[in-house]
Amino acid sequence: MKKIIFSALLLMLTACSHVDLSLTDQIKVYTDAPVRKSALQVSLHPRGRQVSPLTAYFHPFVIQQENRDHAALSSSFSGIFFNAWTEERLFTTMELESGSGYQGLSSAMNTARRRGADLLIIGKVPYFYDGHTLDDSAVTLEVDIYAAGSGQLLWTMLQSGRIEKRDPDDYVYFVHETRMNDAPFNKIIRAIAKDMAIPLKAWLPDPEARYQYATTPEEVKQGLLPAPDGAGTDGSDLPPEPGAPQGTGAAPAPGASGTPAAPAAGEDGATRPQISGVDLDILFDFDKAVIQQQSYPLLDALGESLSSPQLRGREIVIGGHTDAAGDAQYNLDLSRRRADAVKTYLVDRWKADPALIKTVGYGKTRPLTAGTTDGDQQRNRRVEIRLAPPANQ
Repeated sequence: MKKIIFSALLLMLTACSHVDLSLTDQIKVYTDAPVRKSALQVSLHPRGRQVSPLTAYFHPFVIQQENRDHAALSSSFSGIFFNAWTEERLFTTMELESGSGYQGLSSAMNTARRRGADLLIIGKVPYFYDGHTLDDSAVTLEVDIYAAGSGQLLWTMLQSGRIEKRDPDDYVYFVHETRMNDAPFNKIIRAIAKDMAIPLKAWLPDPEARYQYATTPEEVKQGLLPAPDGAGTDGSDLPPEPGAPQGTGAAPAPGASGTPAAPAAGEDGATRPQISGVDLDILFDFDKAVIQQQSYPLLDALGESLSSPQLRGREIVIGGHTDAAGDAQYNLDLSRRRADAVKTYLVDRWKADPALIKTVGYGKTRPLTAGTTDGDQQRNRRVEIRLAPPANQ
């Protein structure tokens, strides 16, 4: 019986361990020390779901604990966390400016706005201890996320992680030793970053989704109107997020196009919001925000869909896109004016409520194609319509 128990215990330990076999000494079994994390504290978060994917400016971590080498630690911690979030595909773009010291919230906010980011992410490190391979290692991280446009604080998350040094366990026939990581901060910070990404995934739509590209009124209605069975494609069947006392405060942001599919939970259990929408082939006069008459049927189909009982009273986001020709800032302004022109058409002709229509310009930042042909460039010069979830979501 003892042999059976011993064999089972040894097999269980060696399944994910390294074993040093010996004929004369005790067998040694090594396992990597795990990261032990506190519960993730989300003390502030937005109400509901974000409609459009967002861009983010990630400021280097602020090392709050007294230390002689703040700059090197800030760069190292920020890089680890930034890479982990990049792997999670949270934002359409996320930029980290390395080597920039913290000059206060106002300075960081101005930098995020200059770079055209929708969000400002600031990480803080109130405590850390590096025991390397000889002692415990621990890190506490706080992450604050602001809407760059309004300056409103949207998210505050806090979590601690630790890798503990343990004495060997002697089982007579073999010894189990916990092997300390020679880069403990990398392991701890990545684990915390993965946990913090979960609530953000439940808030943000998939930045790589693609919508139907509509060129006829029938395709417009098909892309926007709920399915006949009433299940909908706009996330209305999703449970509401726990609400905070404030709204998101984030301006609509650059959004990738997408054909919505049923929301699926990832390996971490997070479910992306499902936002329905459509890309419209709207033609404008050259270098202007004047809609050509041949595009009126598409916009009338949009107005008719928004006036339907299924979509009446729903908030939408109109995004303008341009091709890659020309200056980036000029294209950004042109795309905004074209989005505004579509809003004006809906308000004037279909009596749409202007308070329910937000407009944003993406310029040439979100191409659907490489734009190597005239047809490809025309596809990139589009207007994107996204439906916000119902008010009770």
